[in-house]
Amino acid sequence: MVEFFVDNFSGCVFLAVILMALIPTIESKIAIPFGLSYAIWGEATLSPIVAFICAYIGSMLPSIFIILIVRKIKNRTSGFVCDKLINYAESKYHKKLEALSSKSKTFYKLSSLALFVAVPLPLTGVYSGSLIAGLSNLKIYQAFIAIAIGEFISCLAITLLCVLFENSTLLILLASLIILAIFIVFDIVFMLVKRQKKVS
Repeated sequence: MVEFFVDNFSGCVFLAVILMALIPTIESKIAIPFGLSYAIWGEATLSPIVAFICAYIGSMLPSIFIILIVRKIKNRTSGFVCDKLINYAESKYHKKLEALSSKSKTFYKLSSLALFVAVPLPLTGVYSGSLIAGLSNLKIYQAFIAIAIGEFISCLAITLLCVLFENSTLLILLASLIILAIFIVFDIVFMLVKRQKKVS
């Protein structure tokens, strides 16, 4: 995947970072160290501010669409596929949805959503936050603002980490990819075990 971006976007690294940030689970967590890696881009490496802005824009672009699509599917569930998708998403983010549907003040709900998005780990971030917001009863504009704030914090944390360990940006990128792969494998294994228990 890295080779694809290097081969096709060496003249416009900013676009490579925006496109990489658009990819689910990867988002800004990988896109920022990718754009700041001198080992990959050489002299075309982005400045921390440009990498931050590009990754933030790229990761935020799908948010409002995800919220709207999930709301539409949730409100008009019809057919096997829609029901299965909603049930899977609701069971996956059960605890988070419970927290957002509790009787606590809206501010605390939005803060909880923002913090969930802000944690720069796999399976958190804009896509997951937008999915949760779509399944919840939060107002769309409020949920979007909370996600935007959370993603801003996440991008800032990753950018600062890359700036502080400037010579280790490639290592940060590789570590992020390894952590992402481990999380995905664990998520798949957990899902298969859960399904096996239901069958037996």
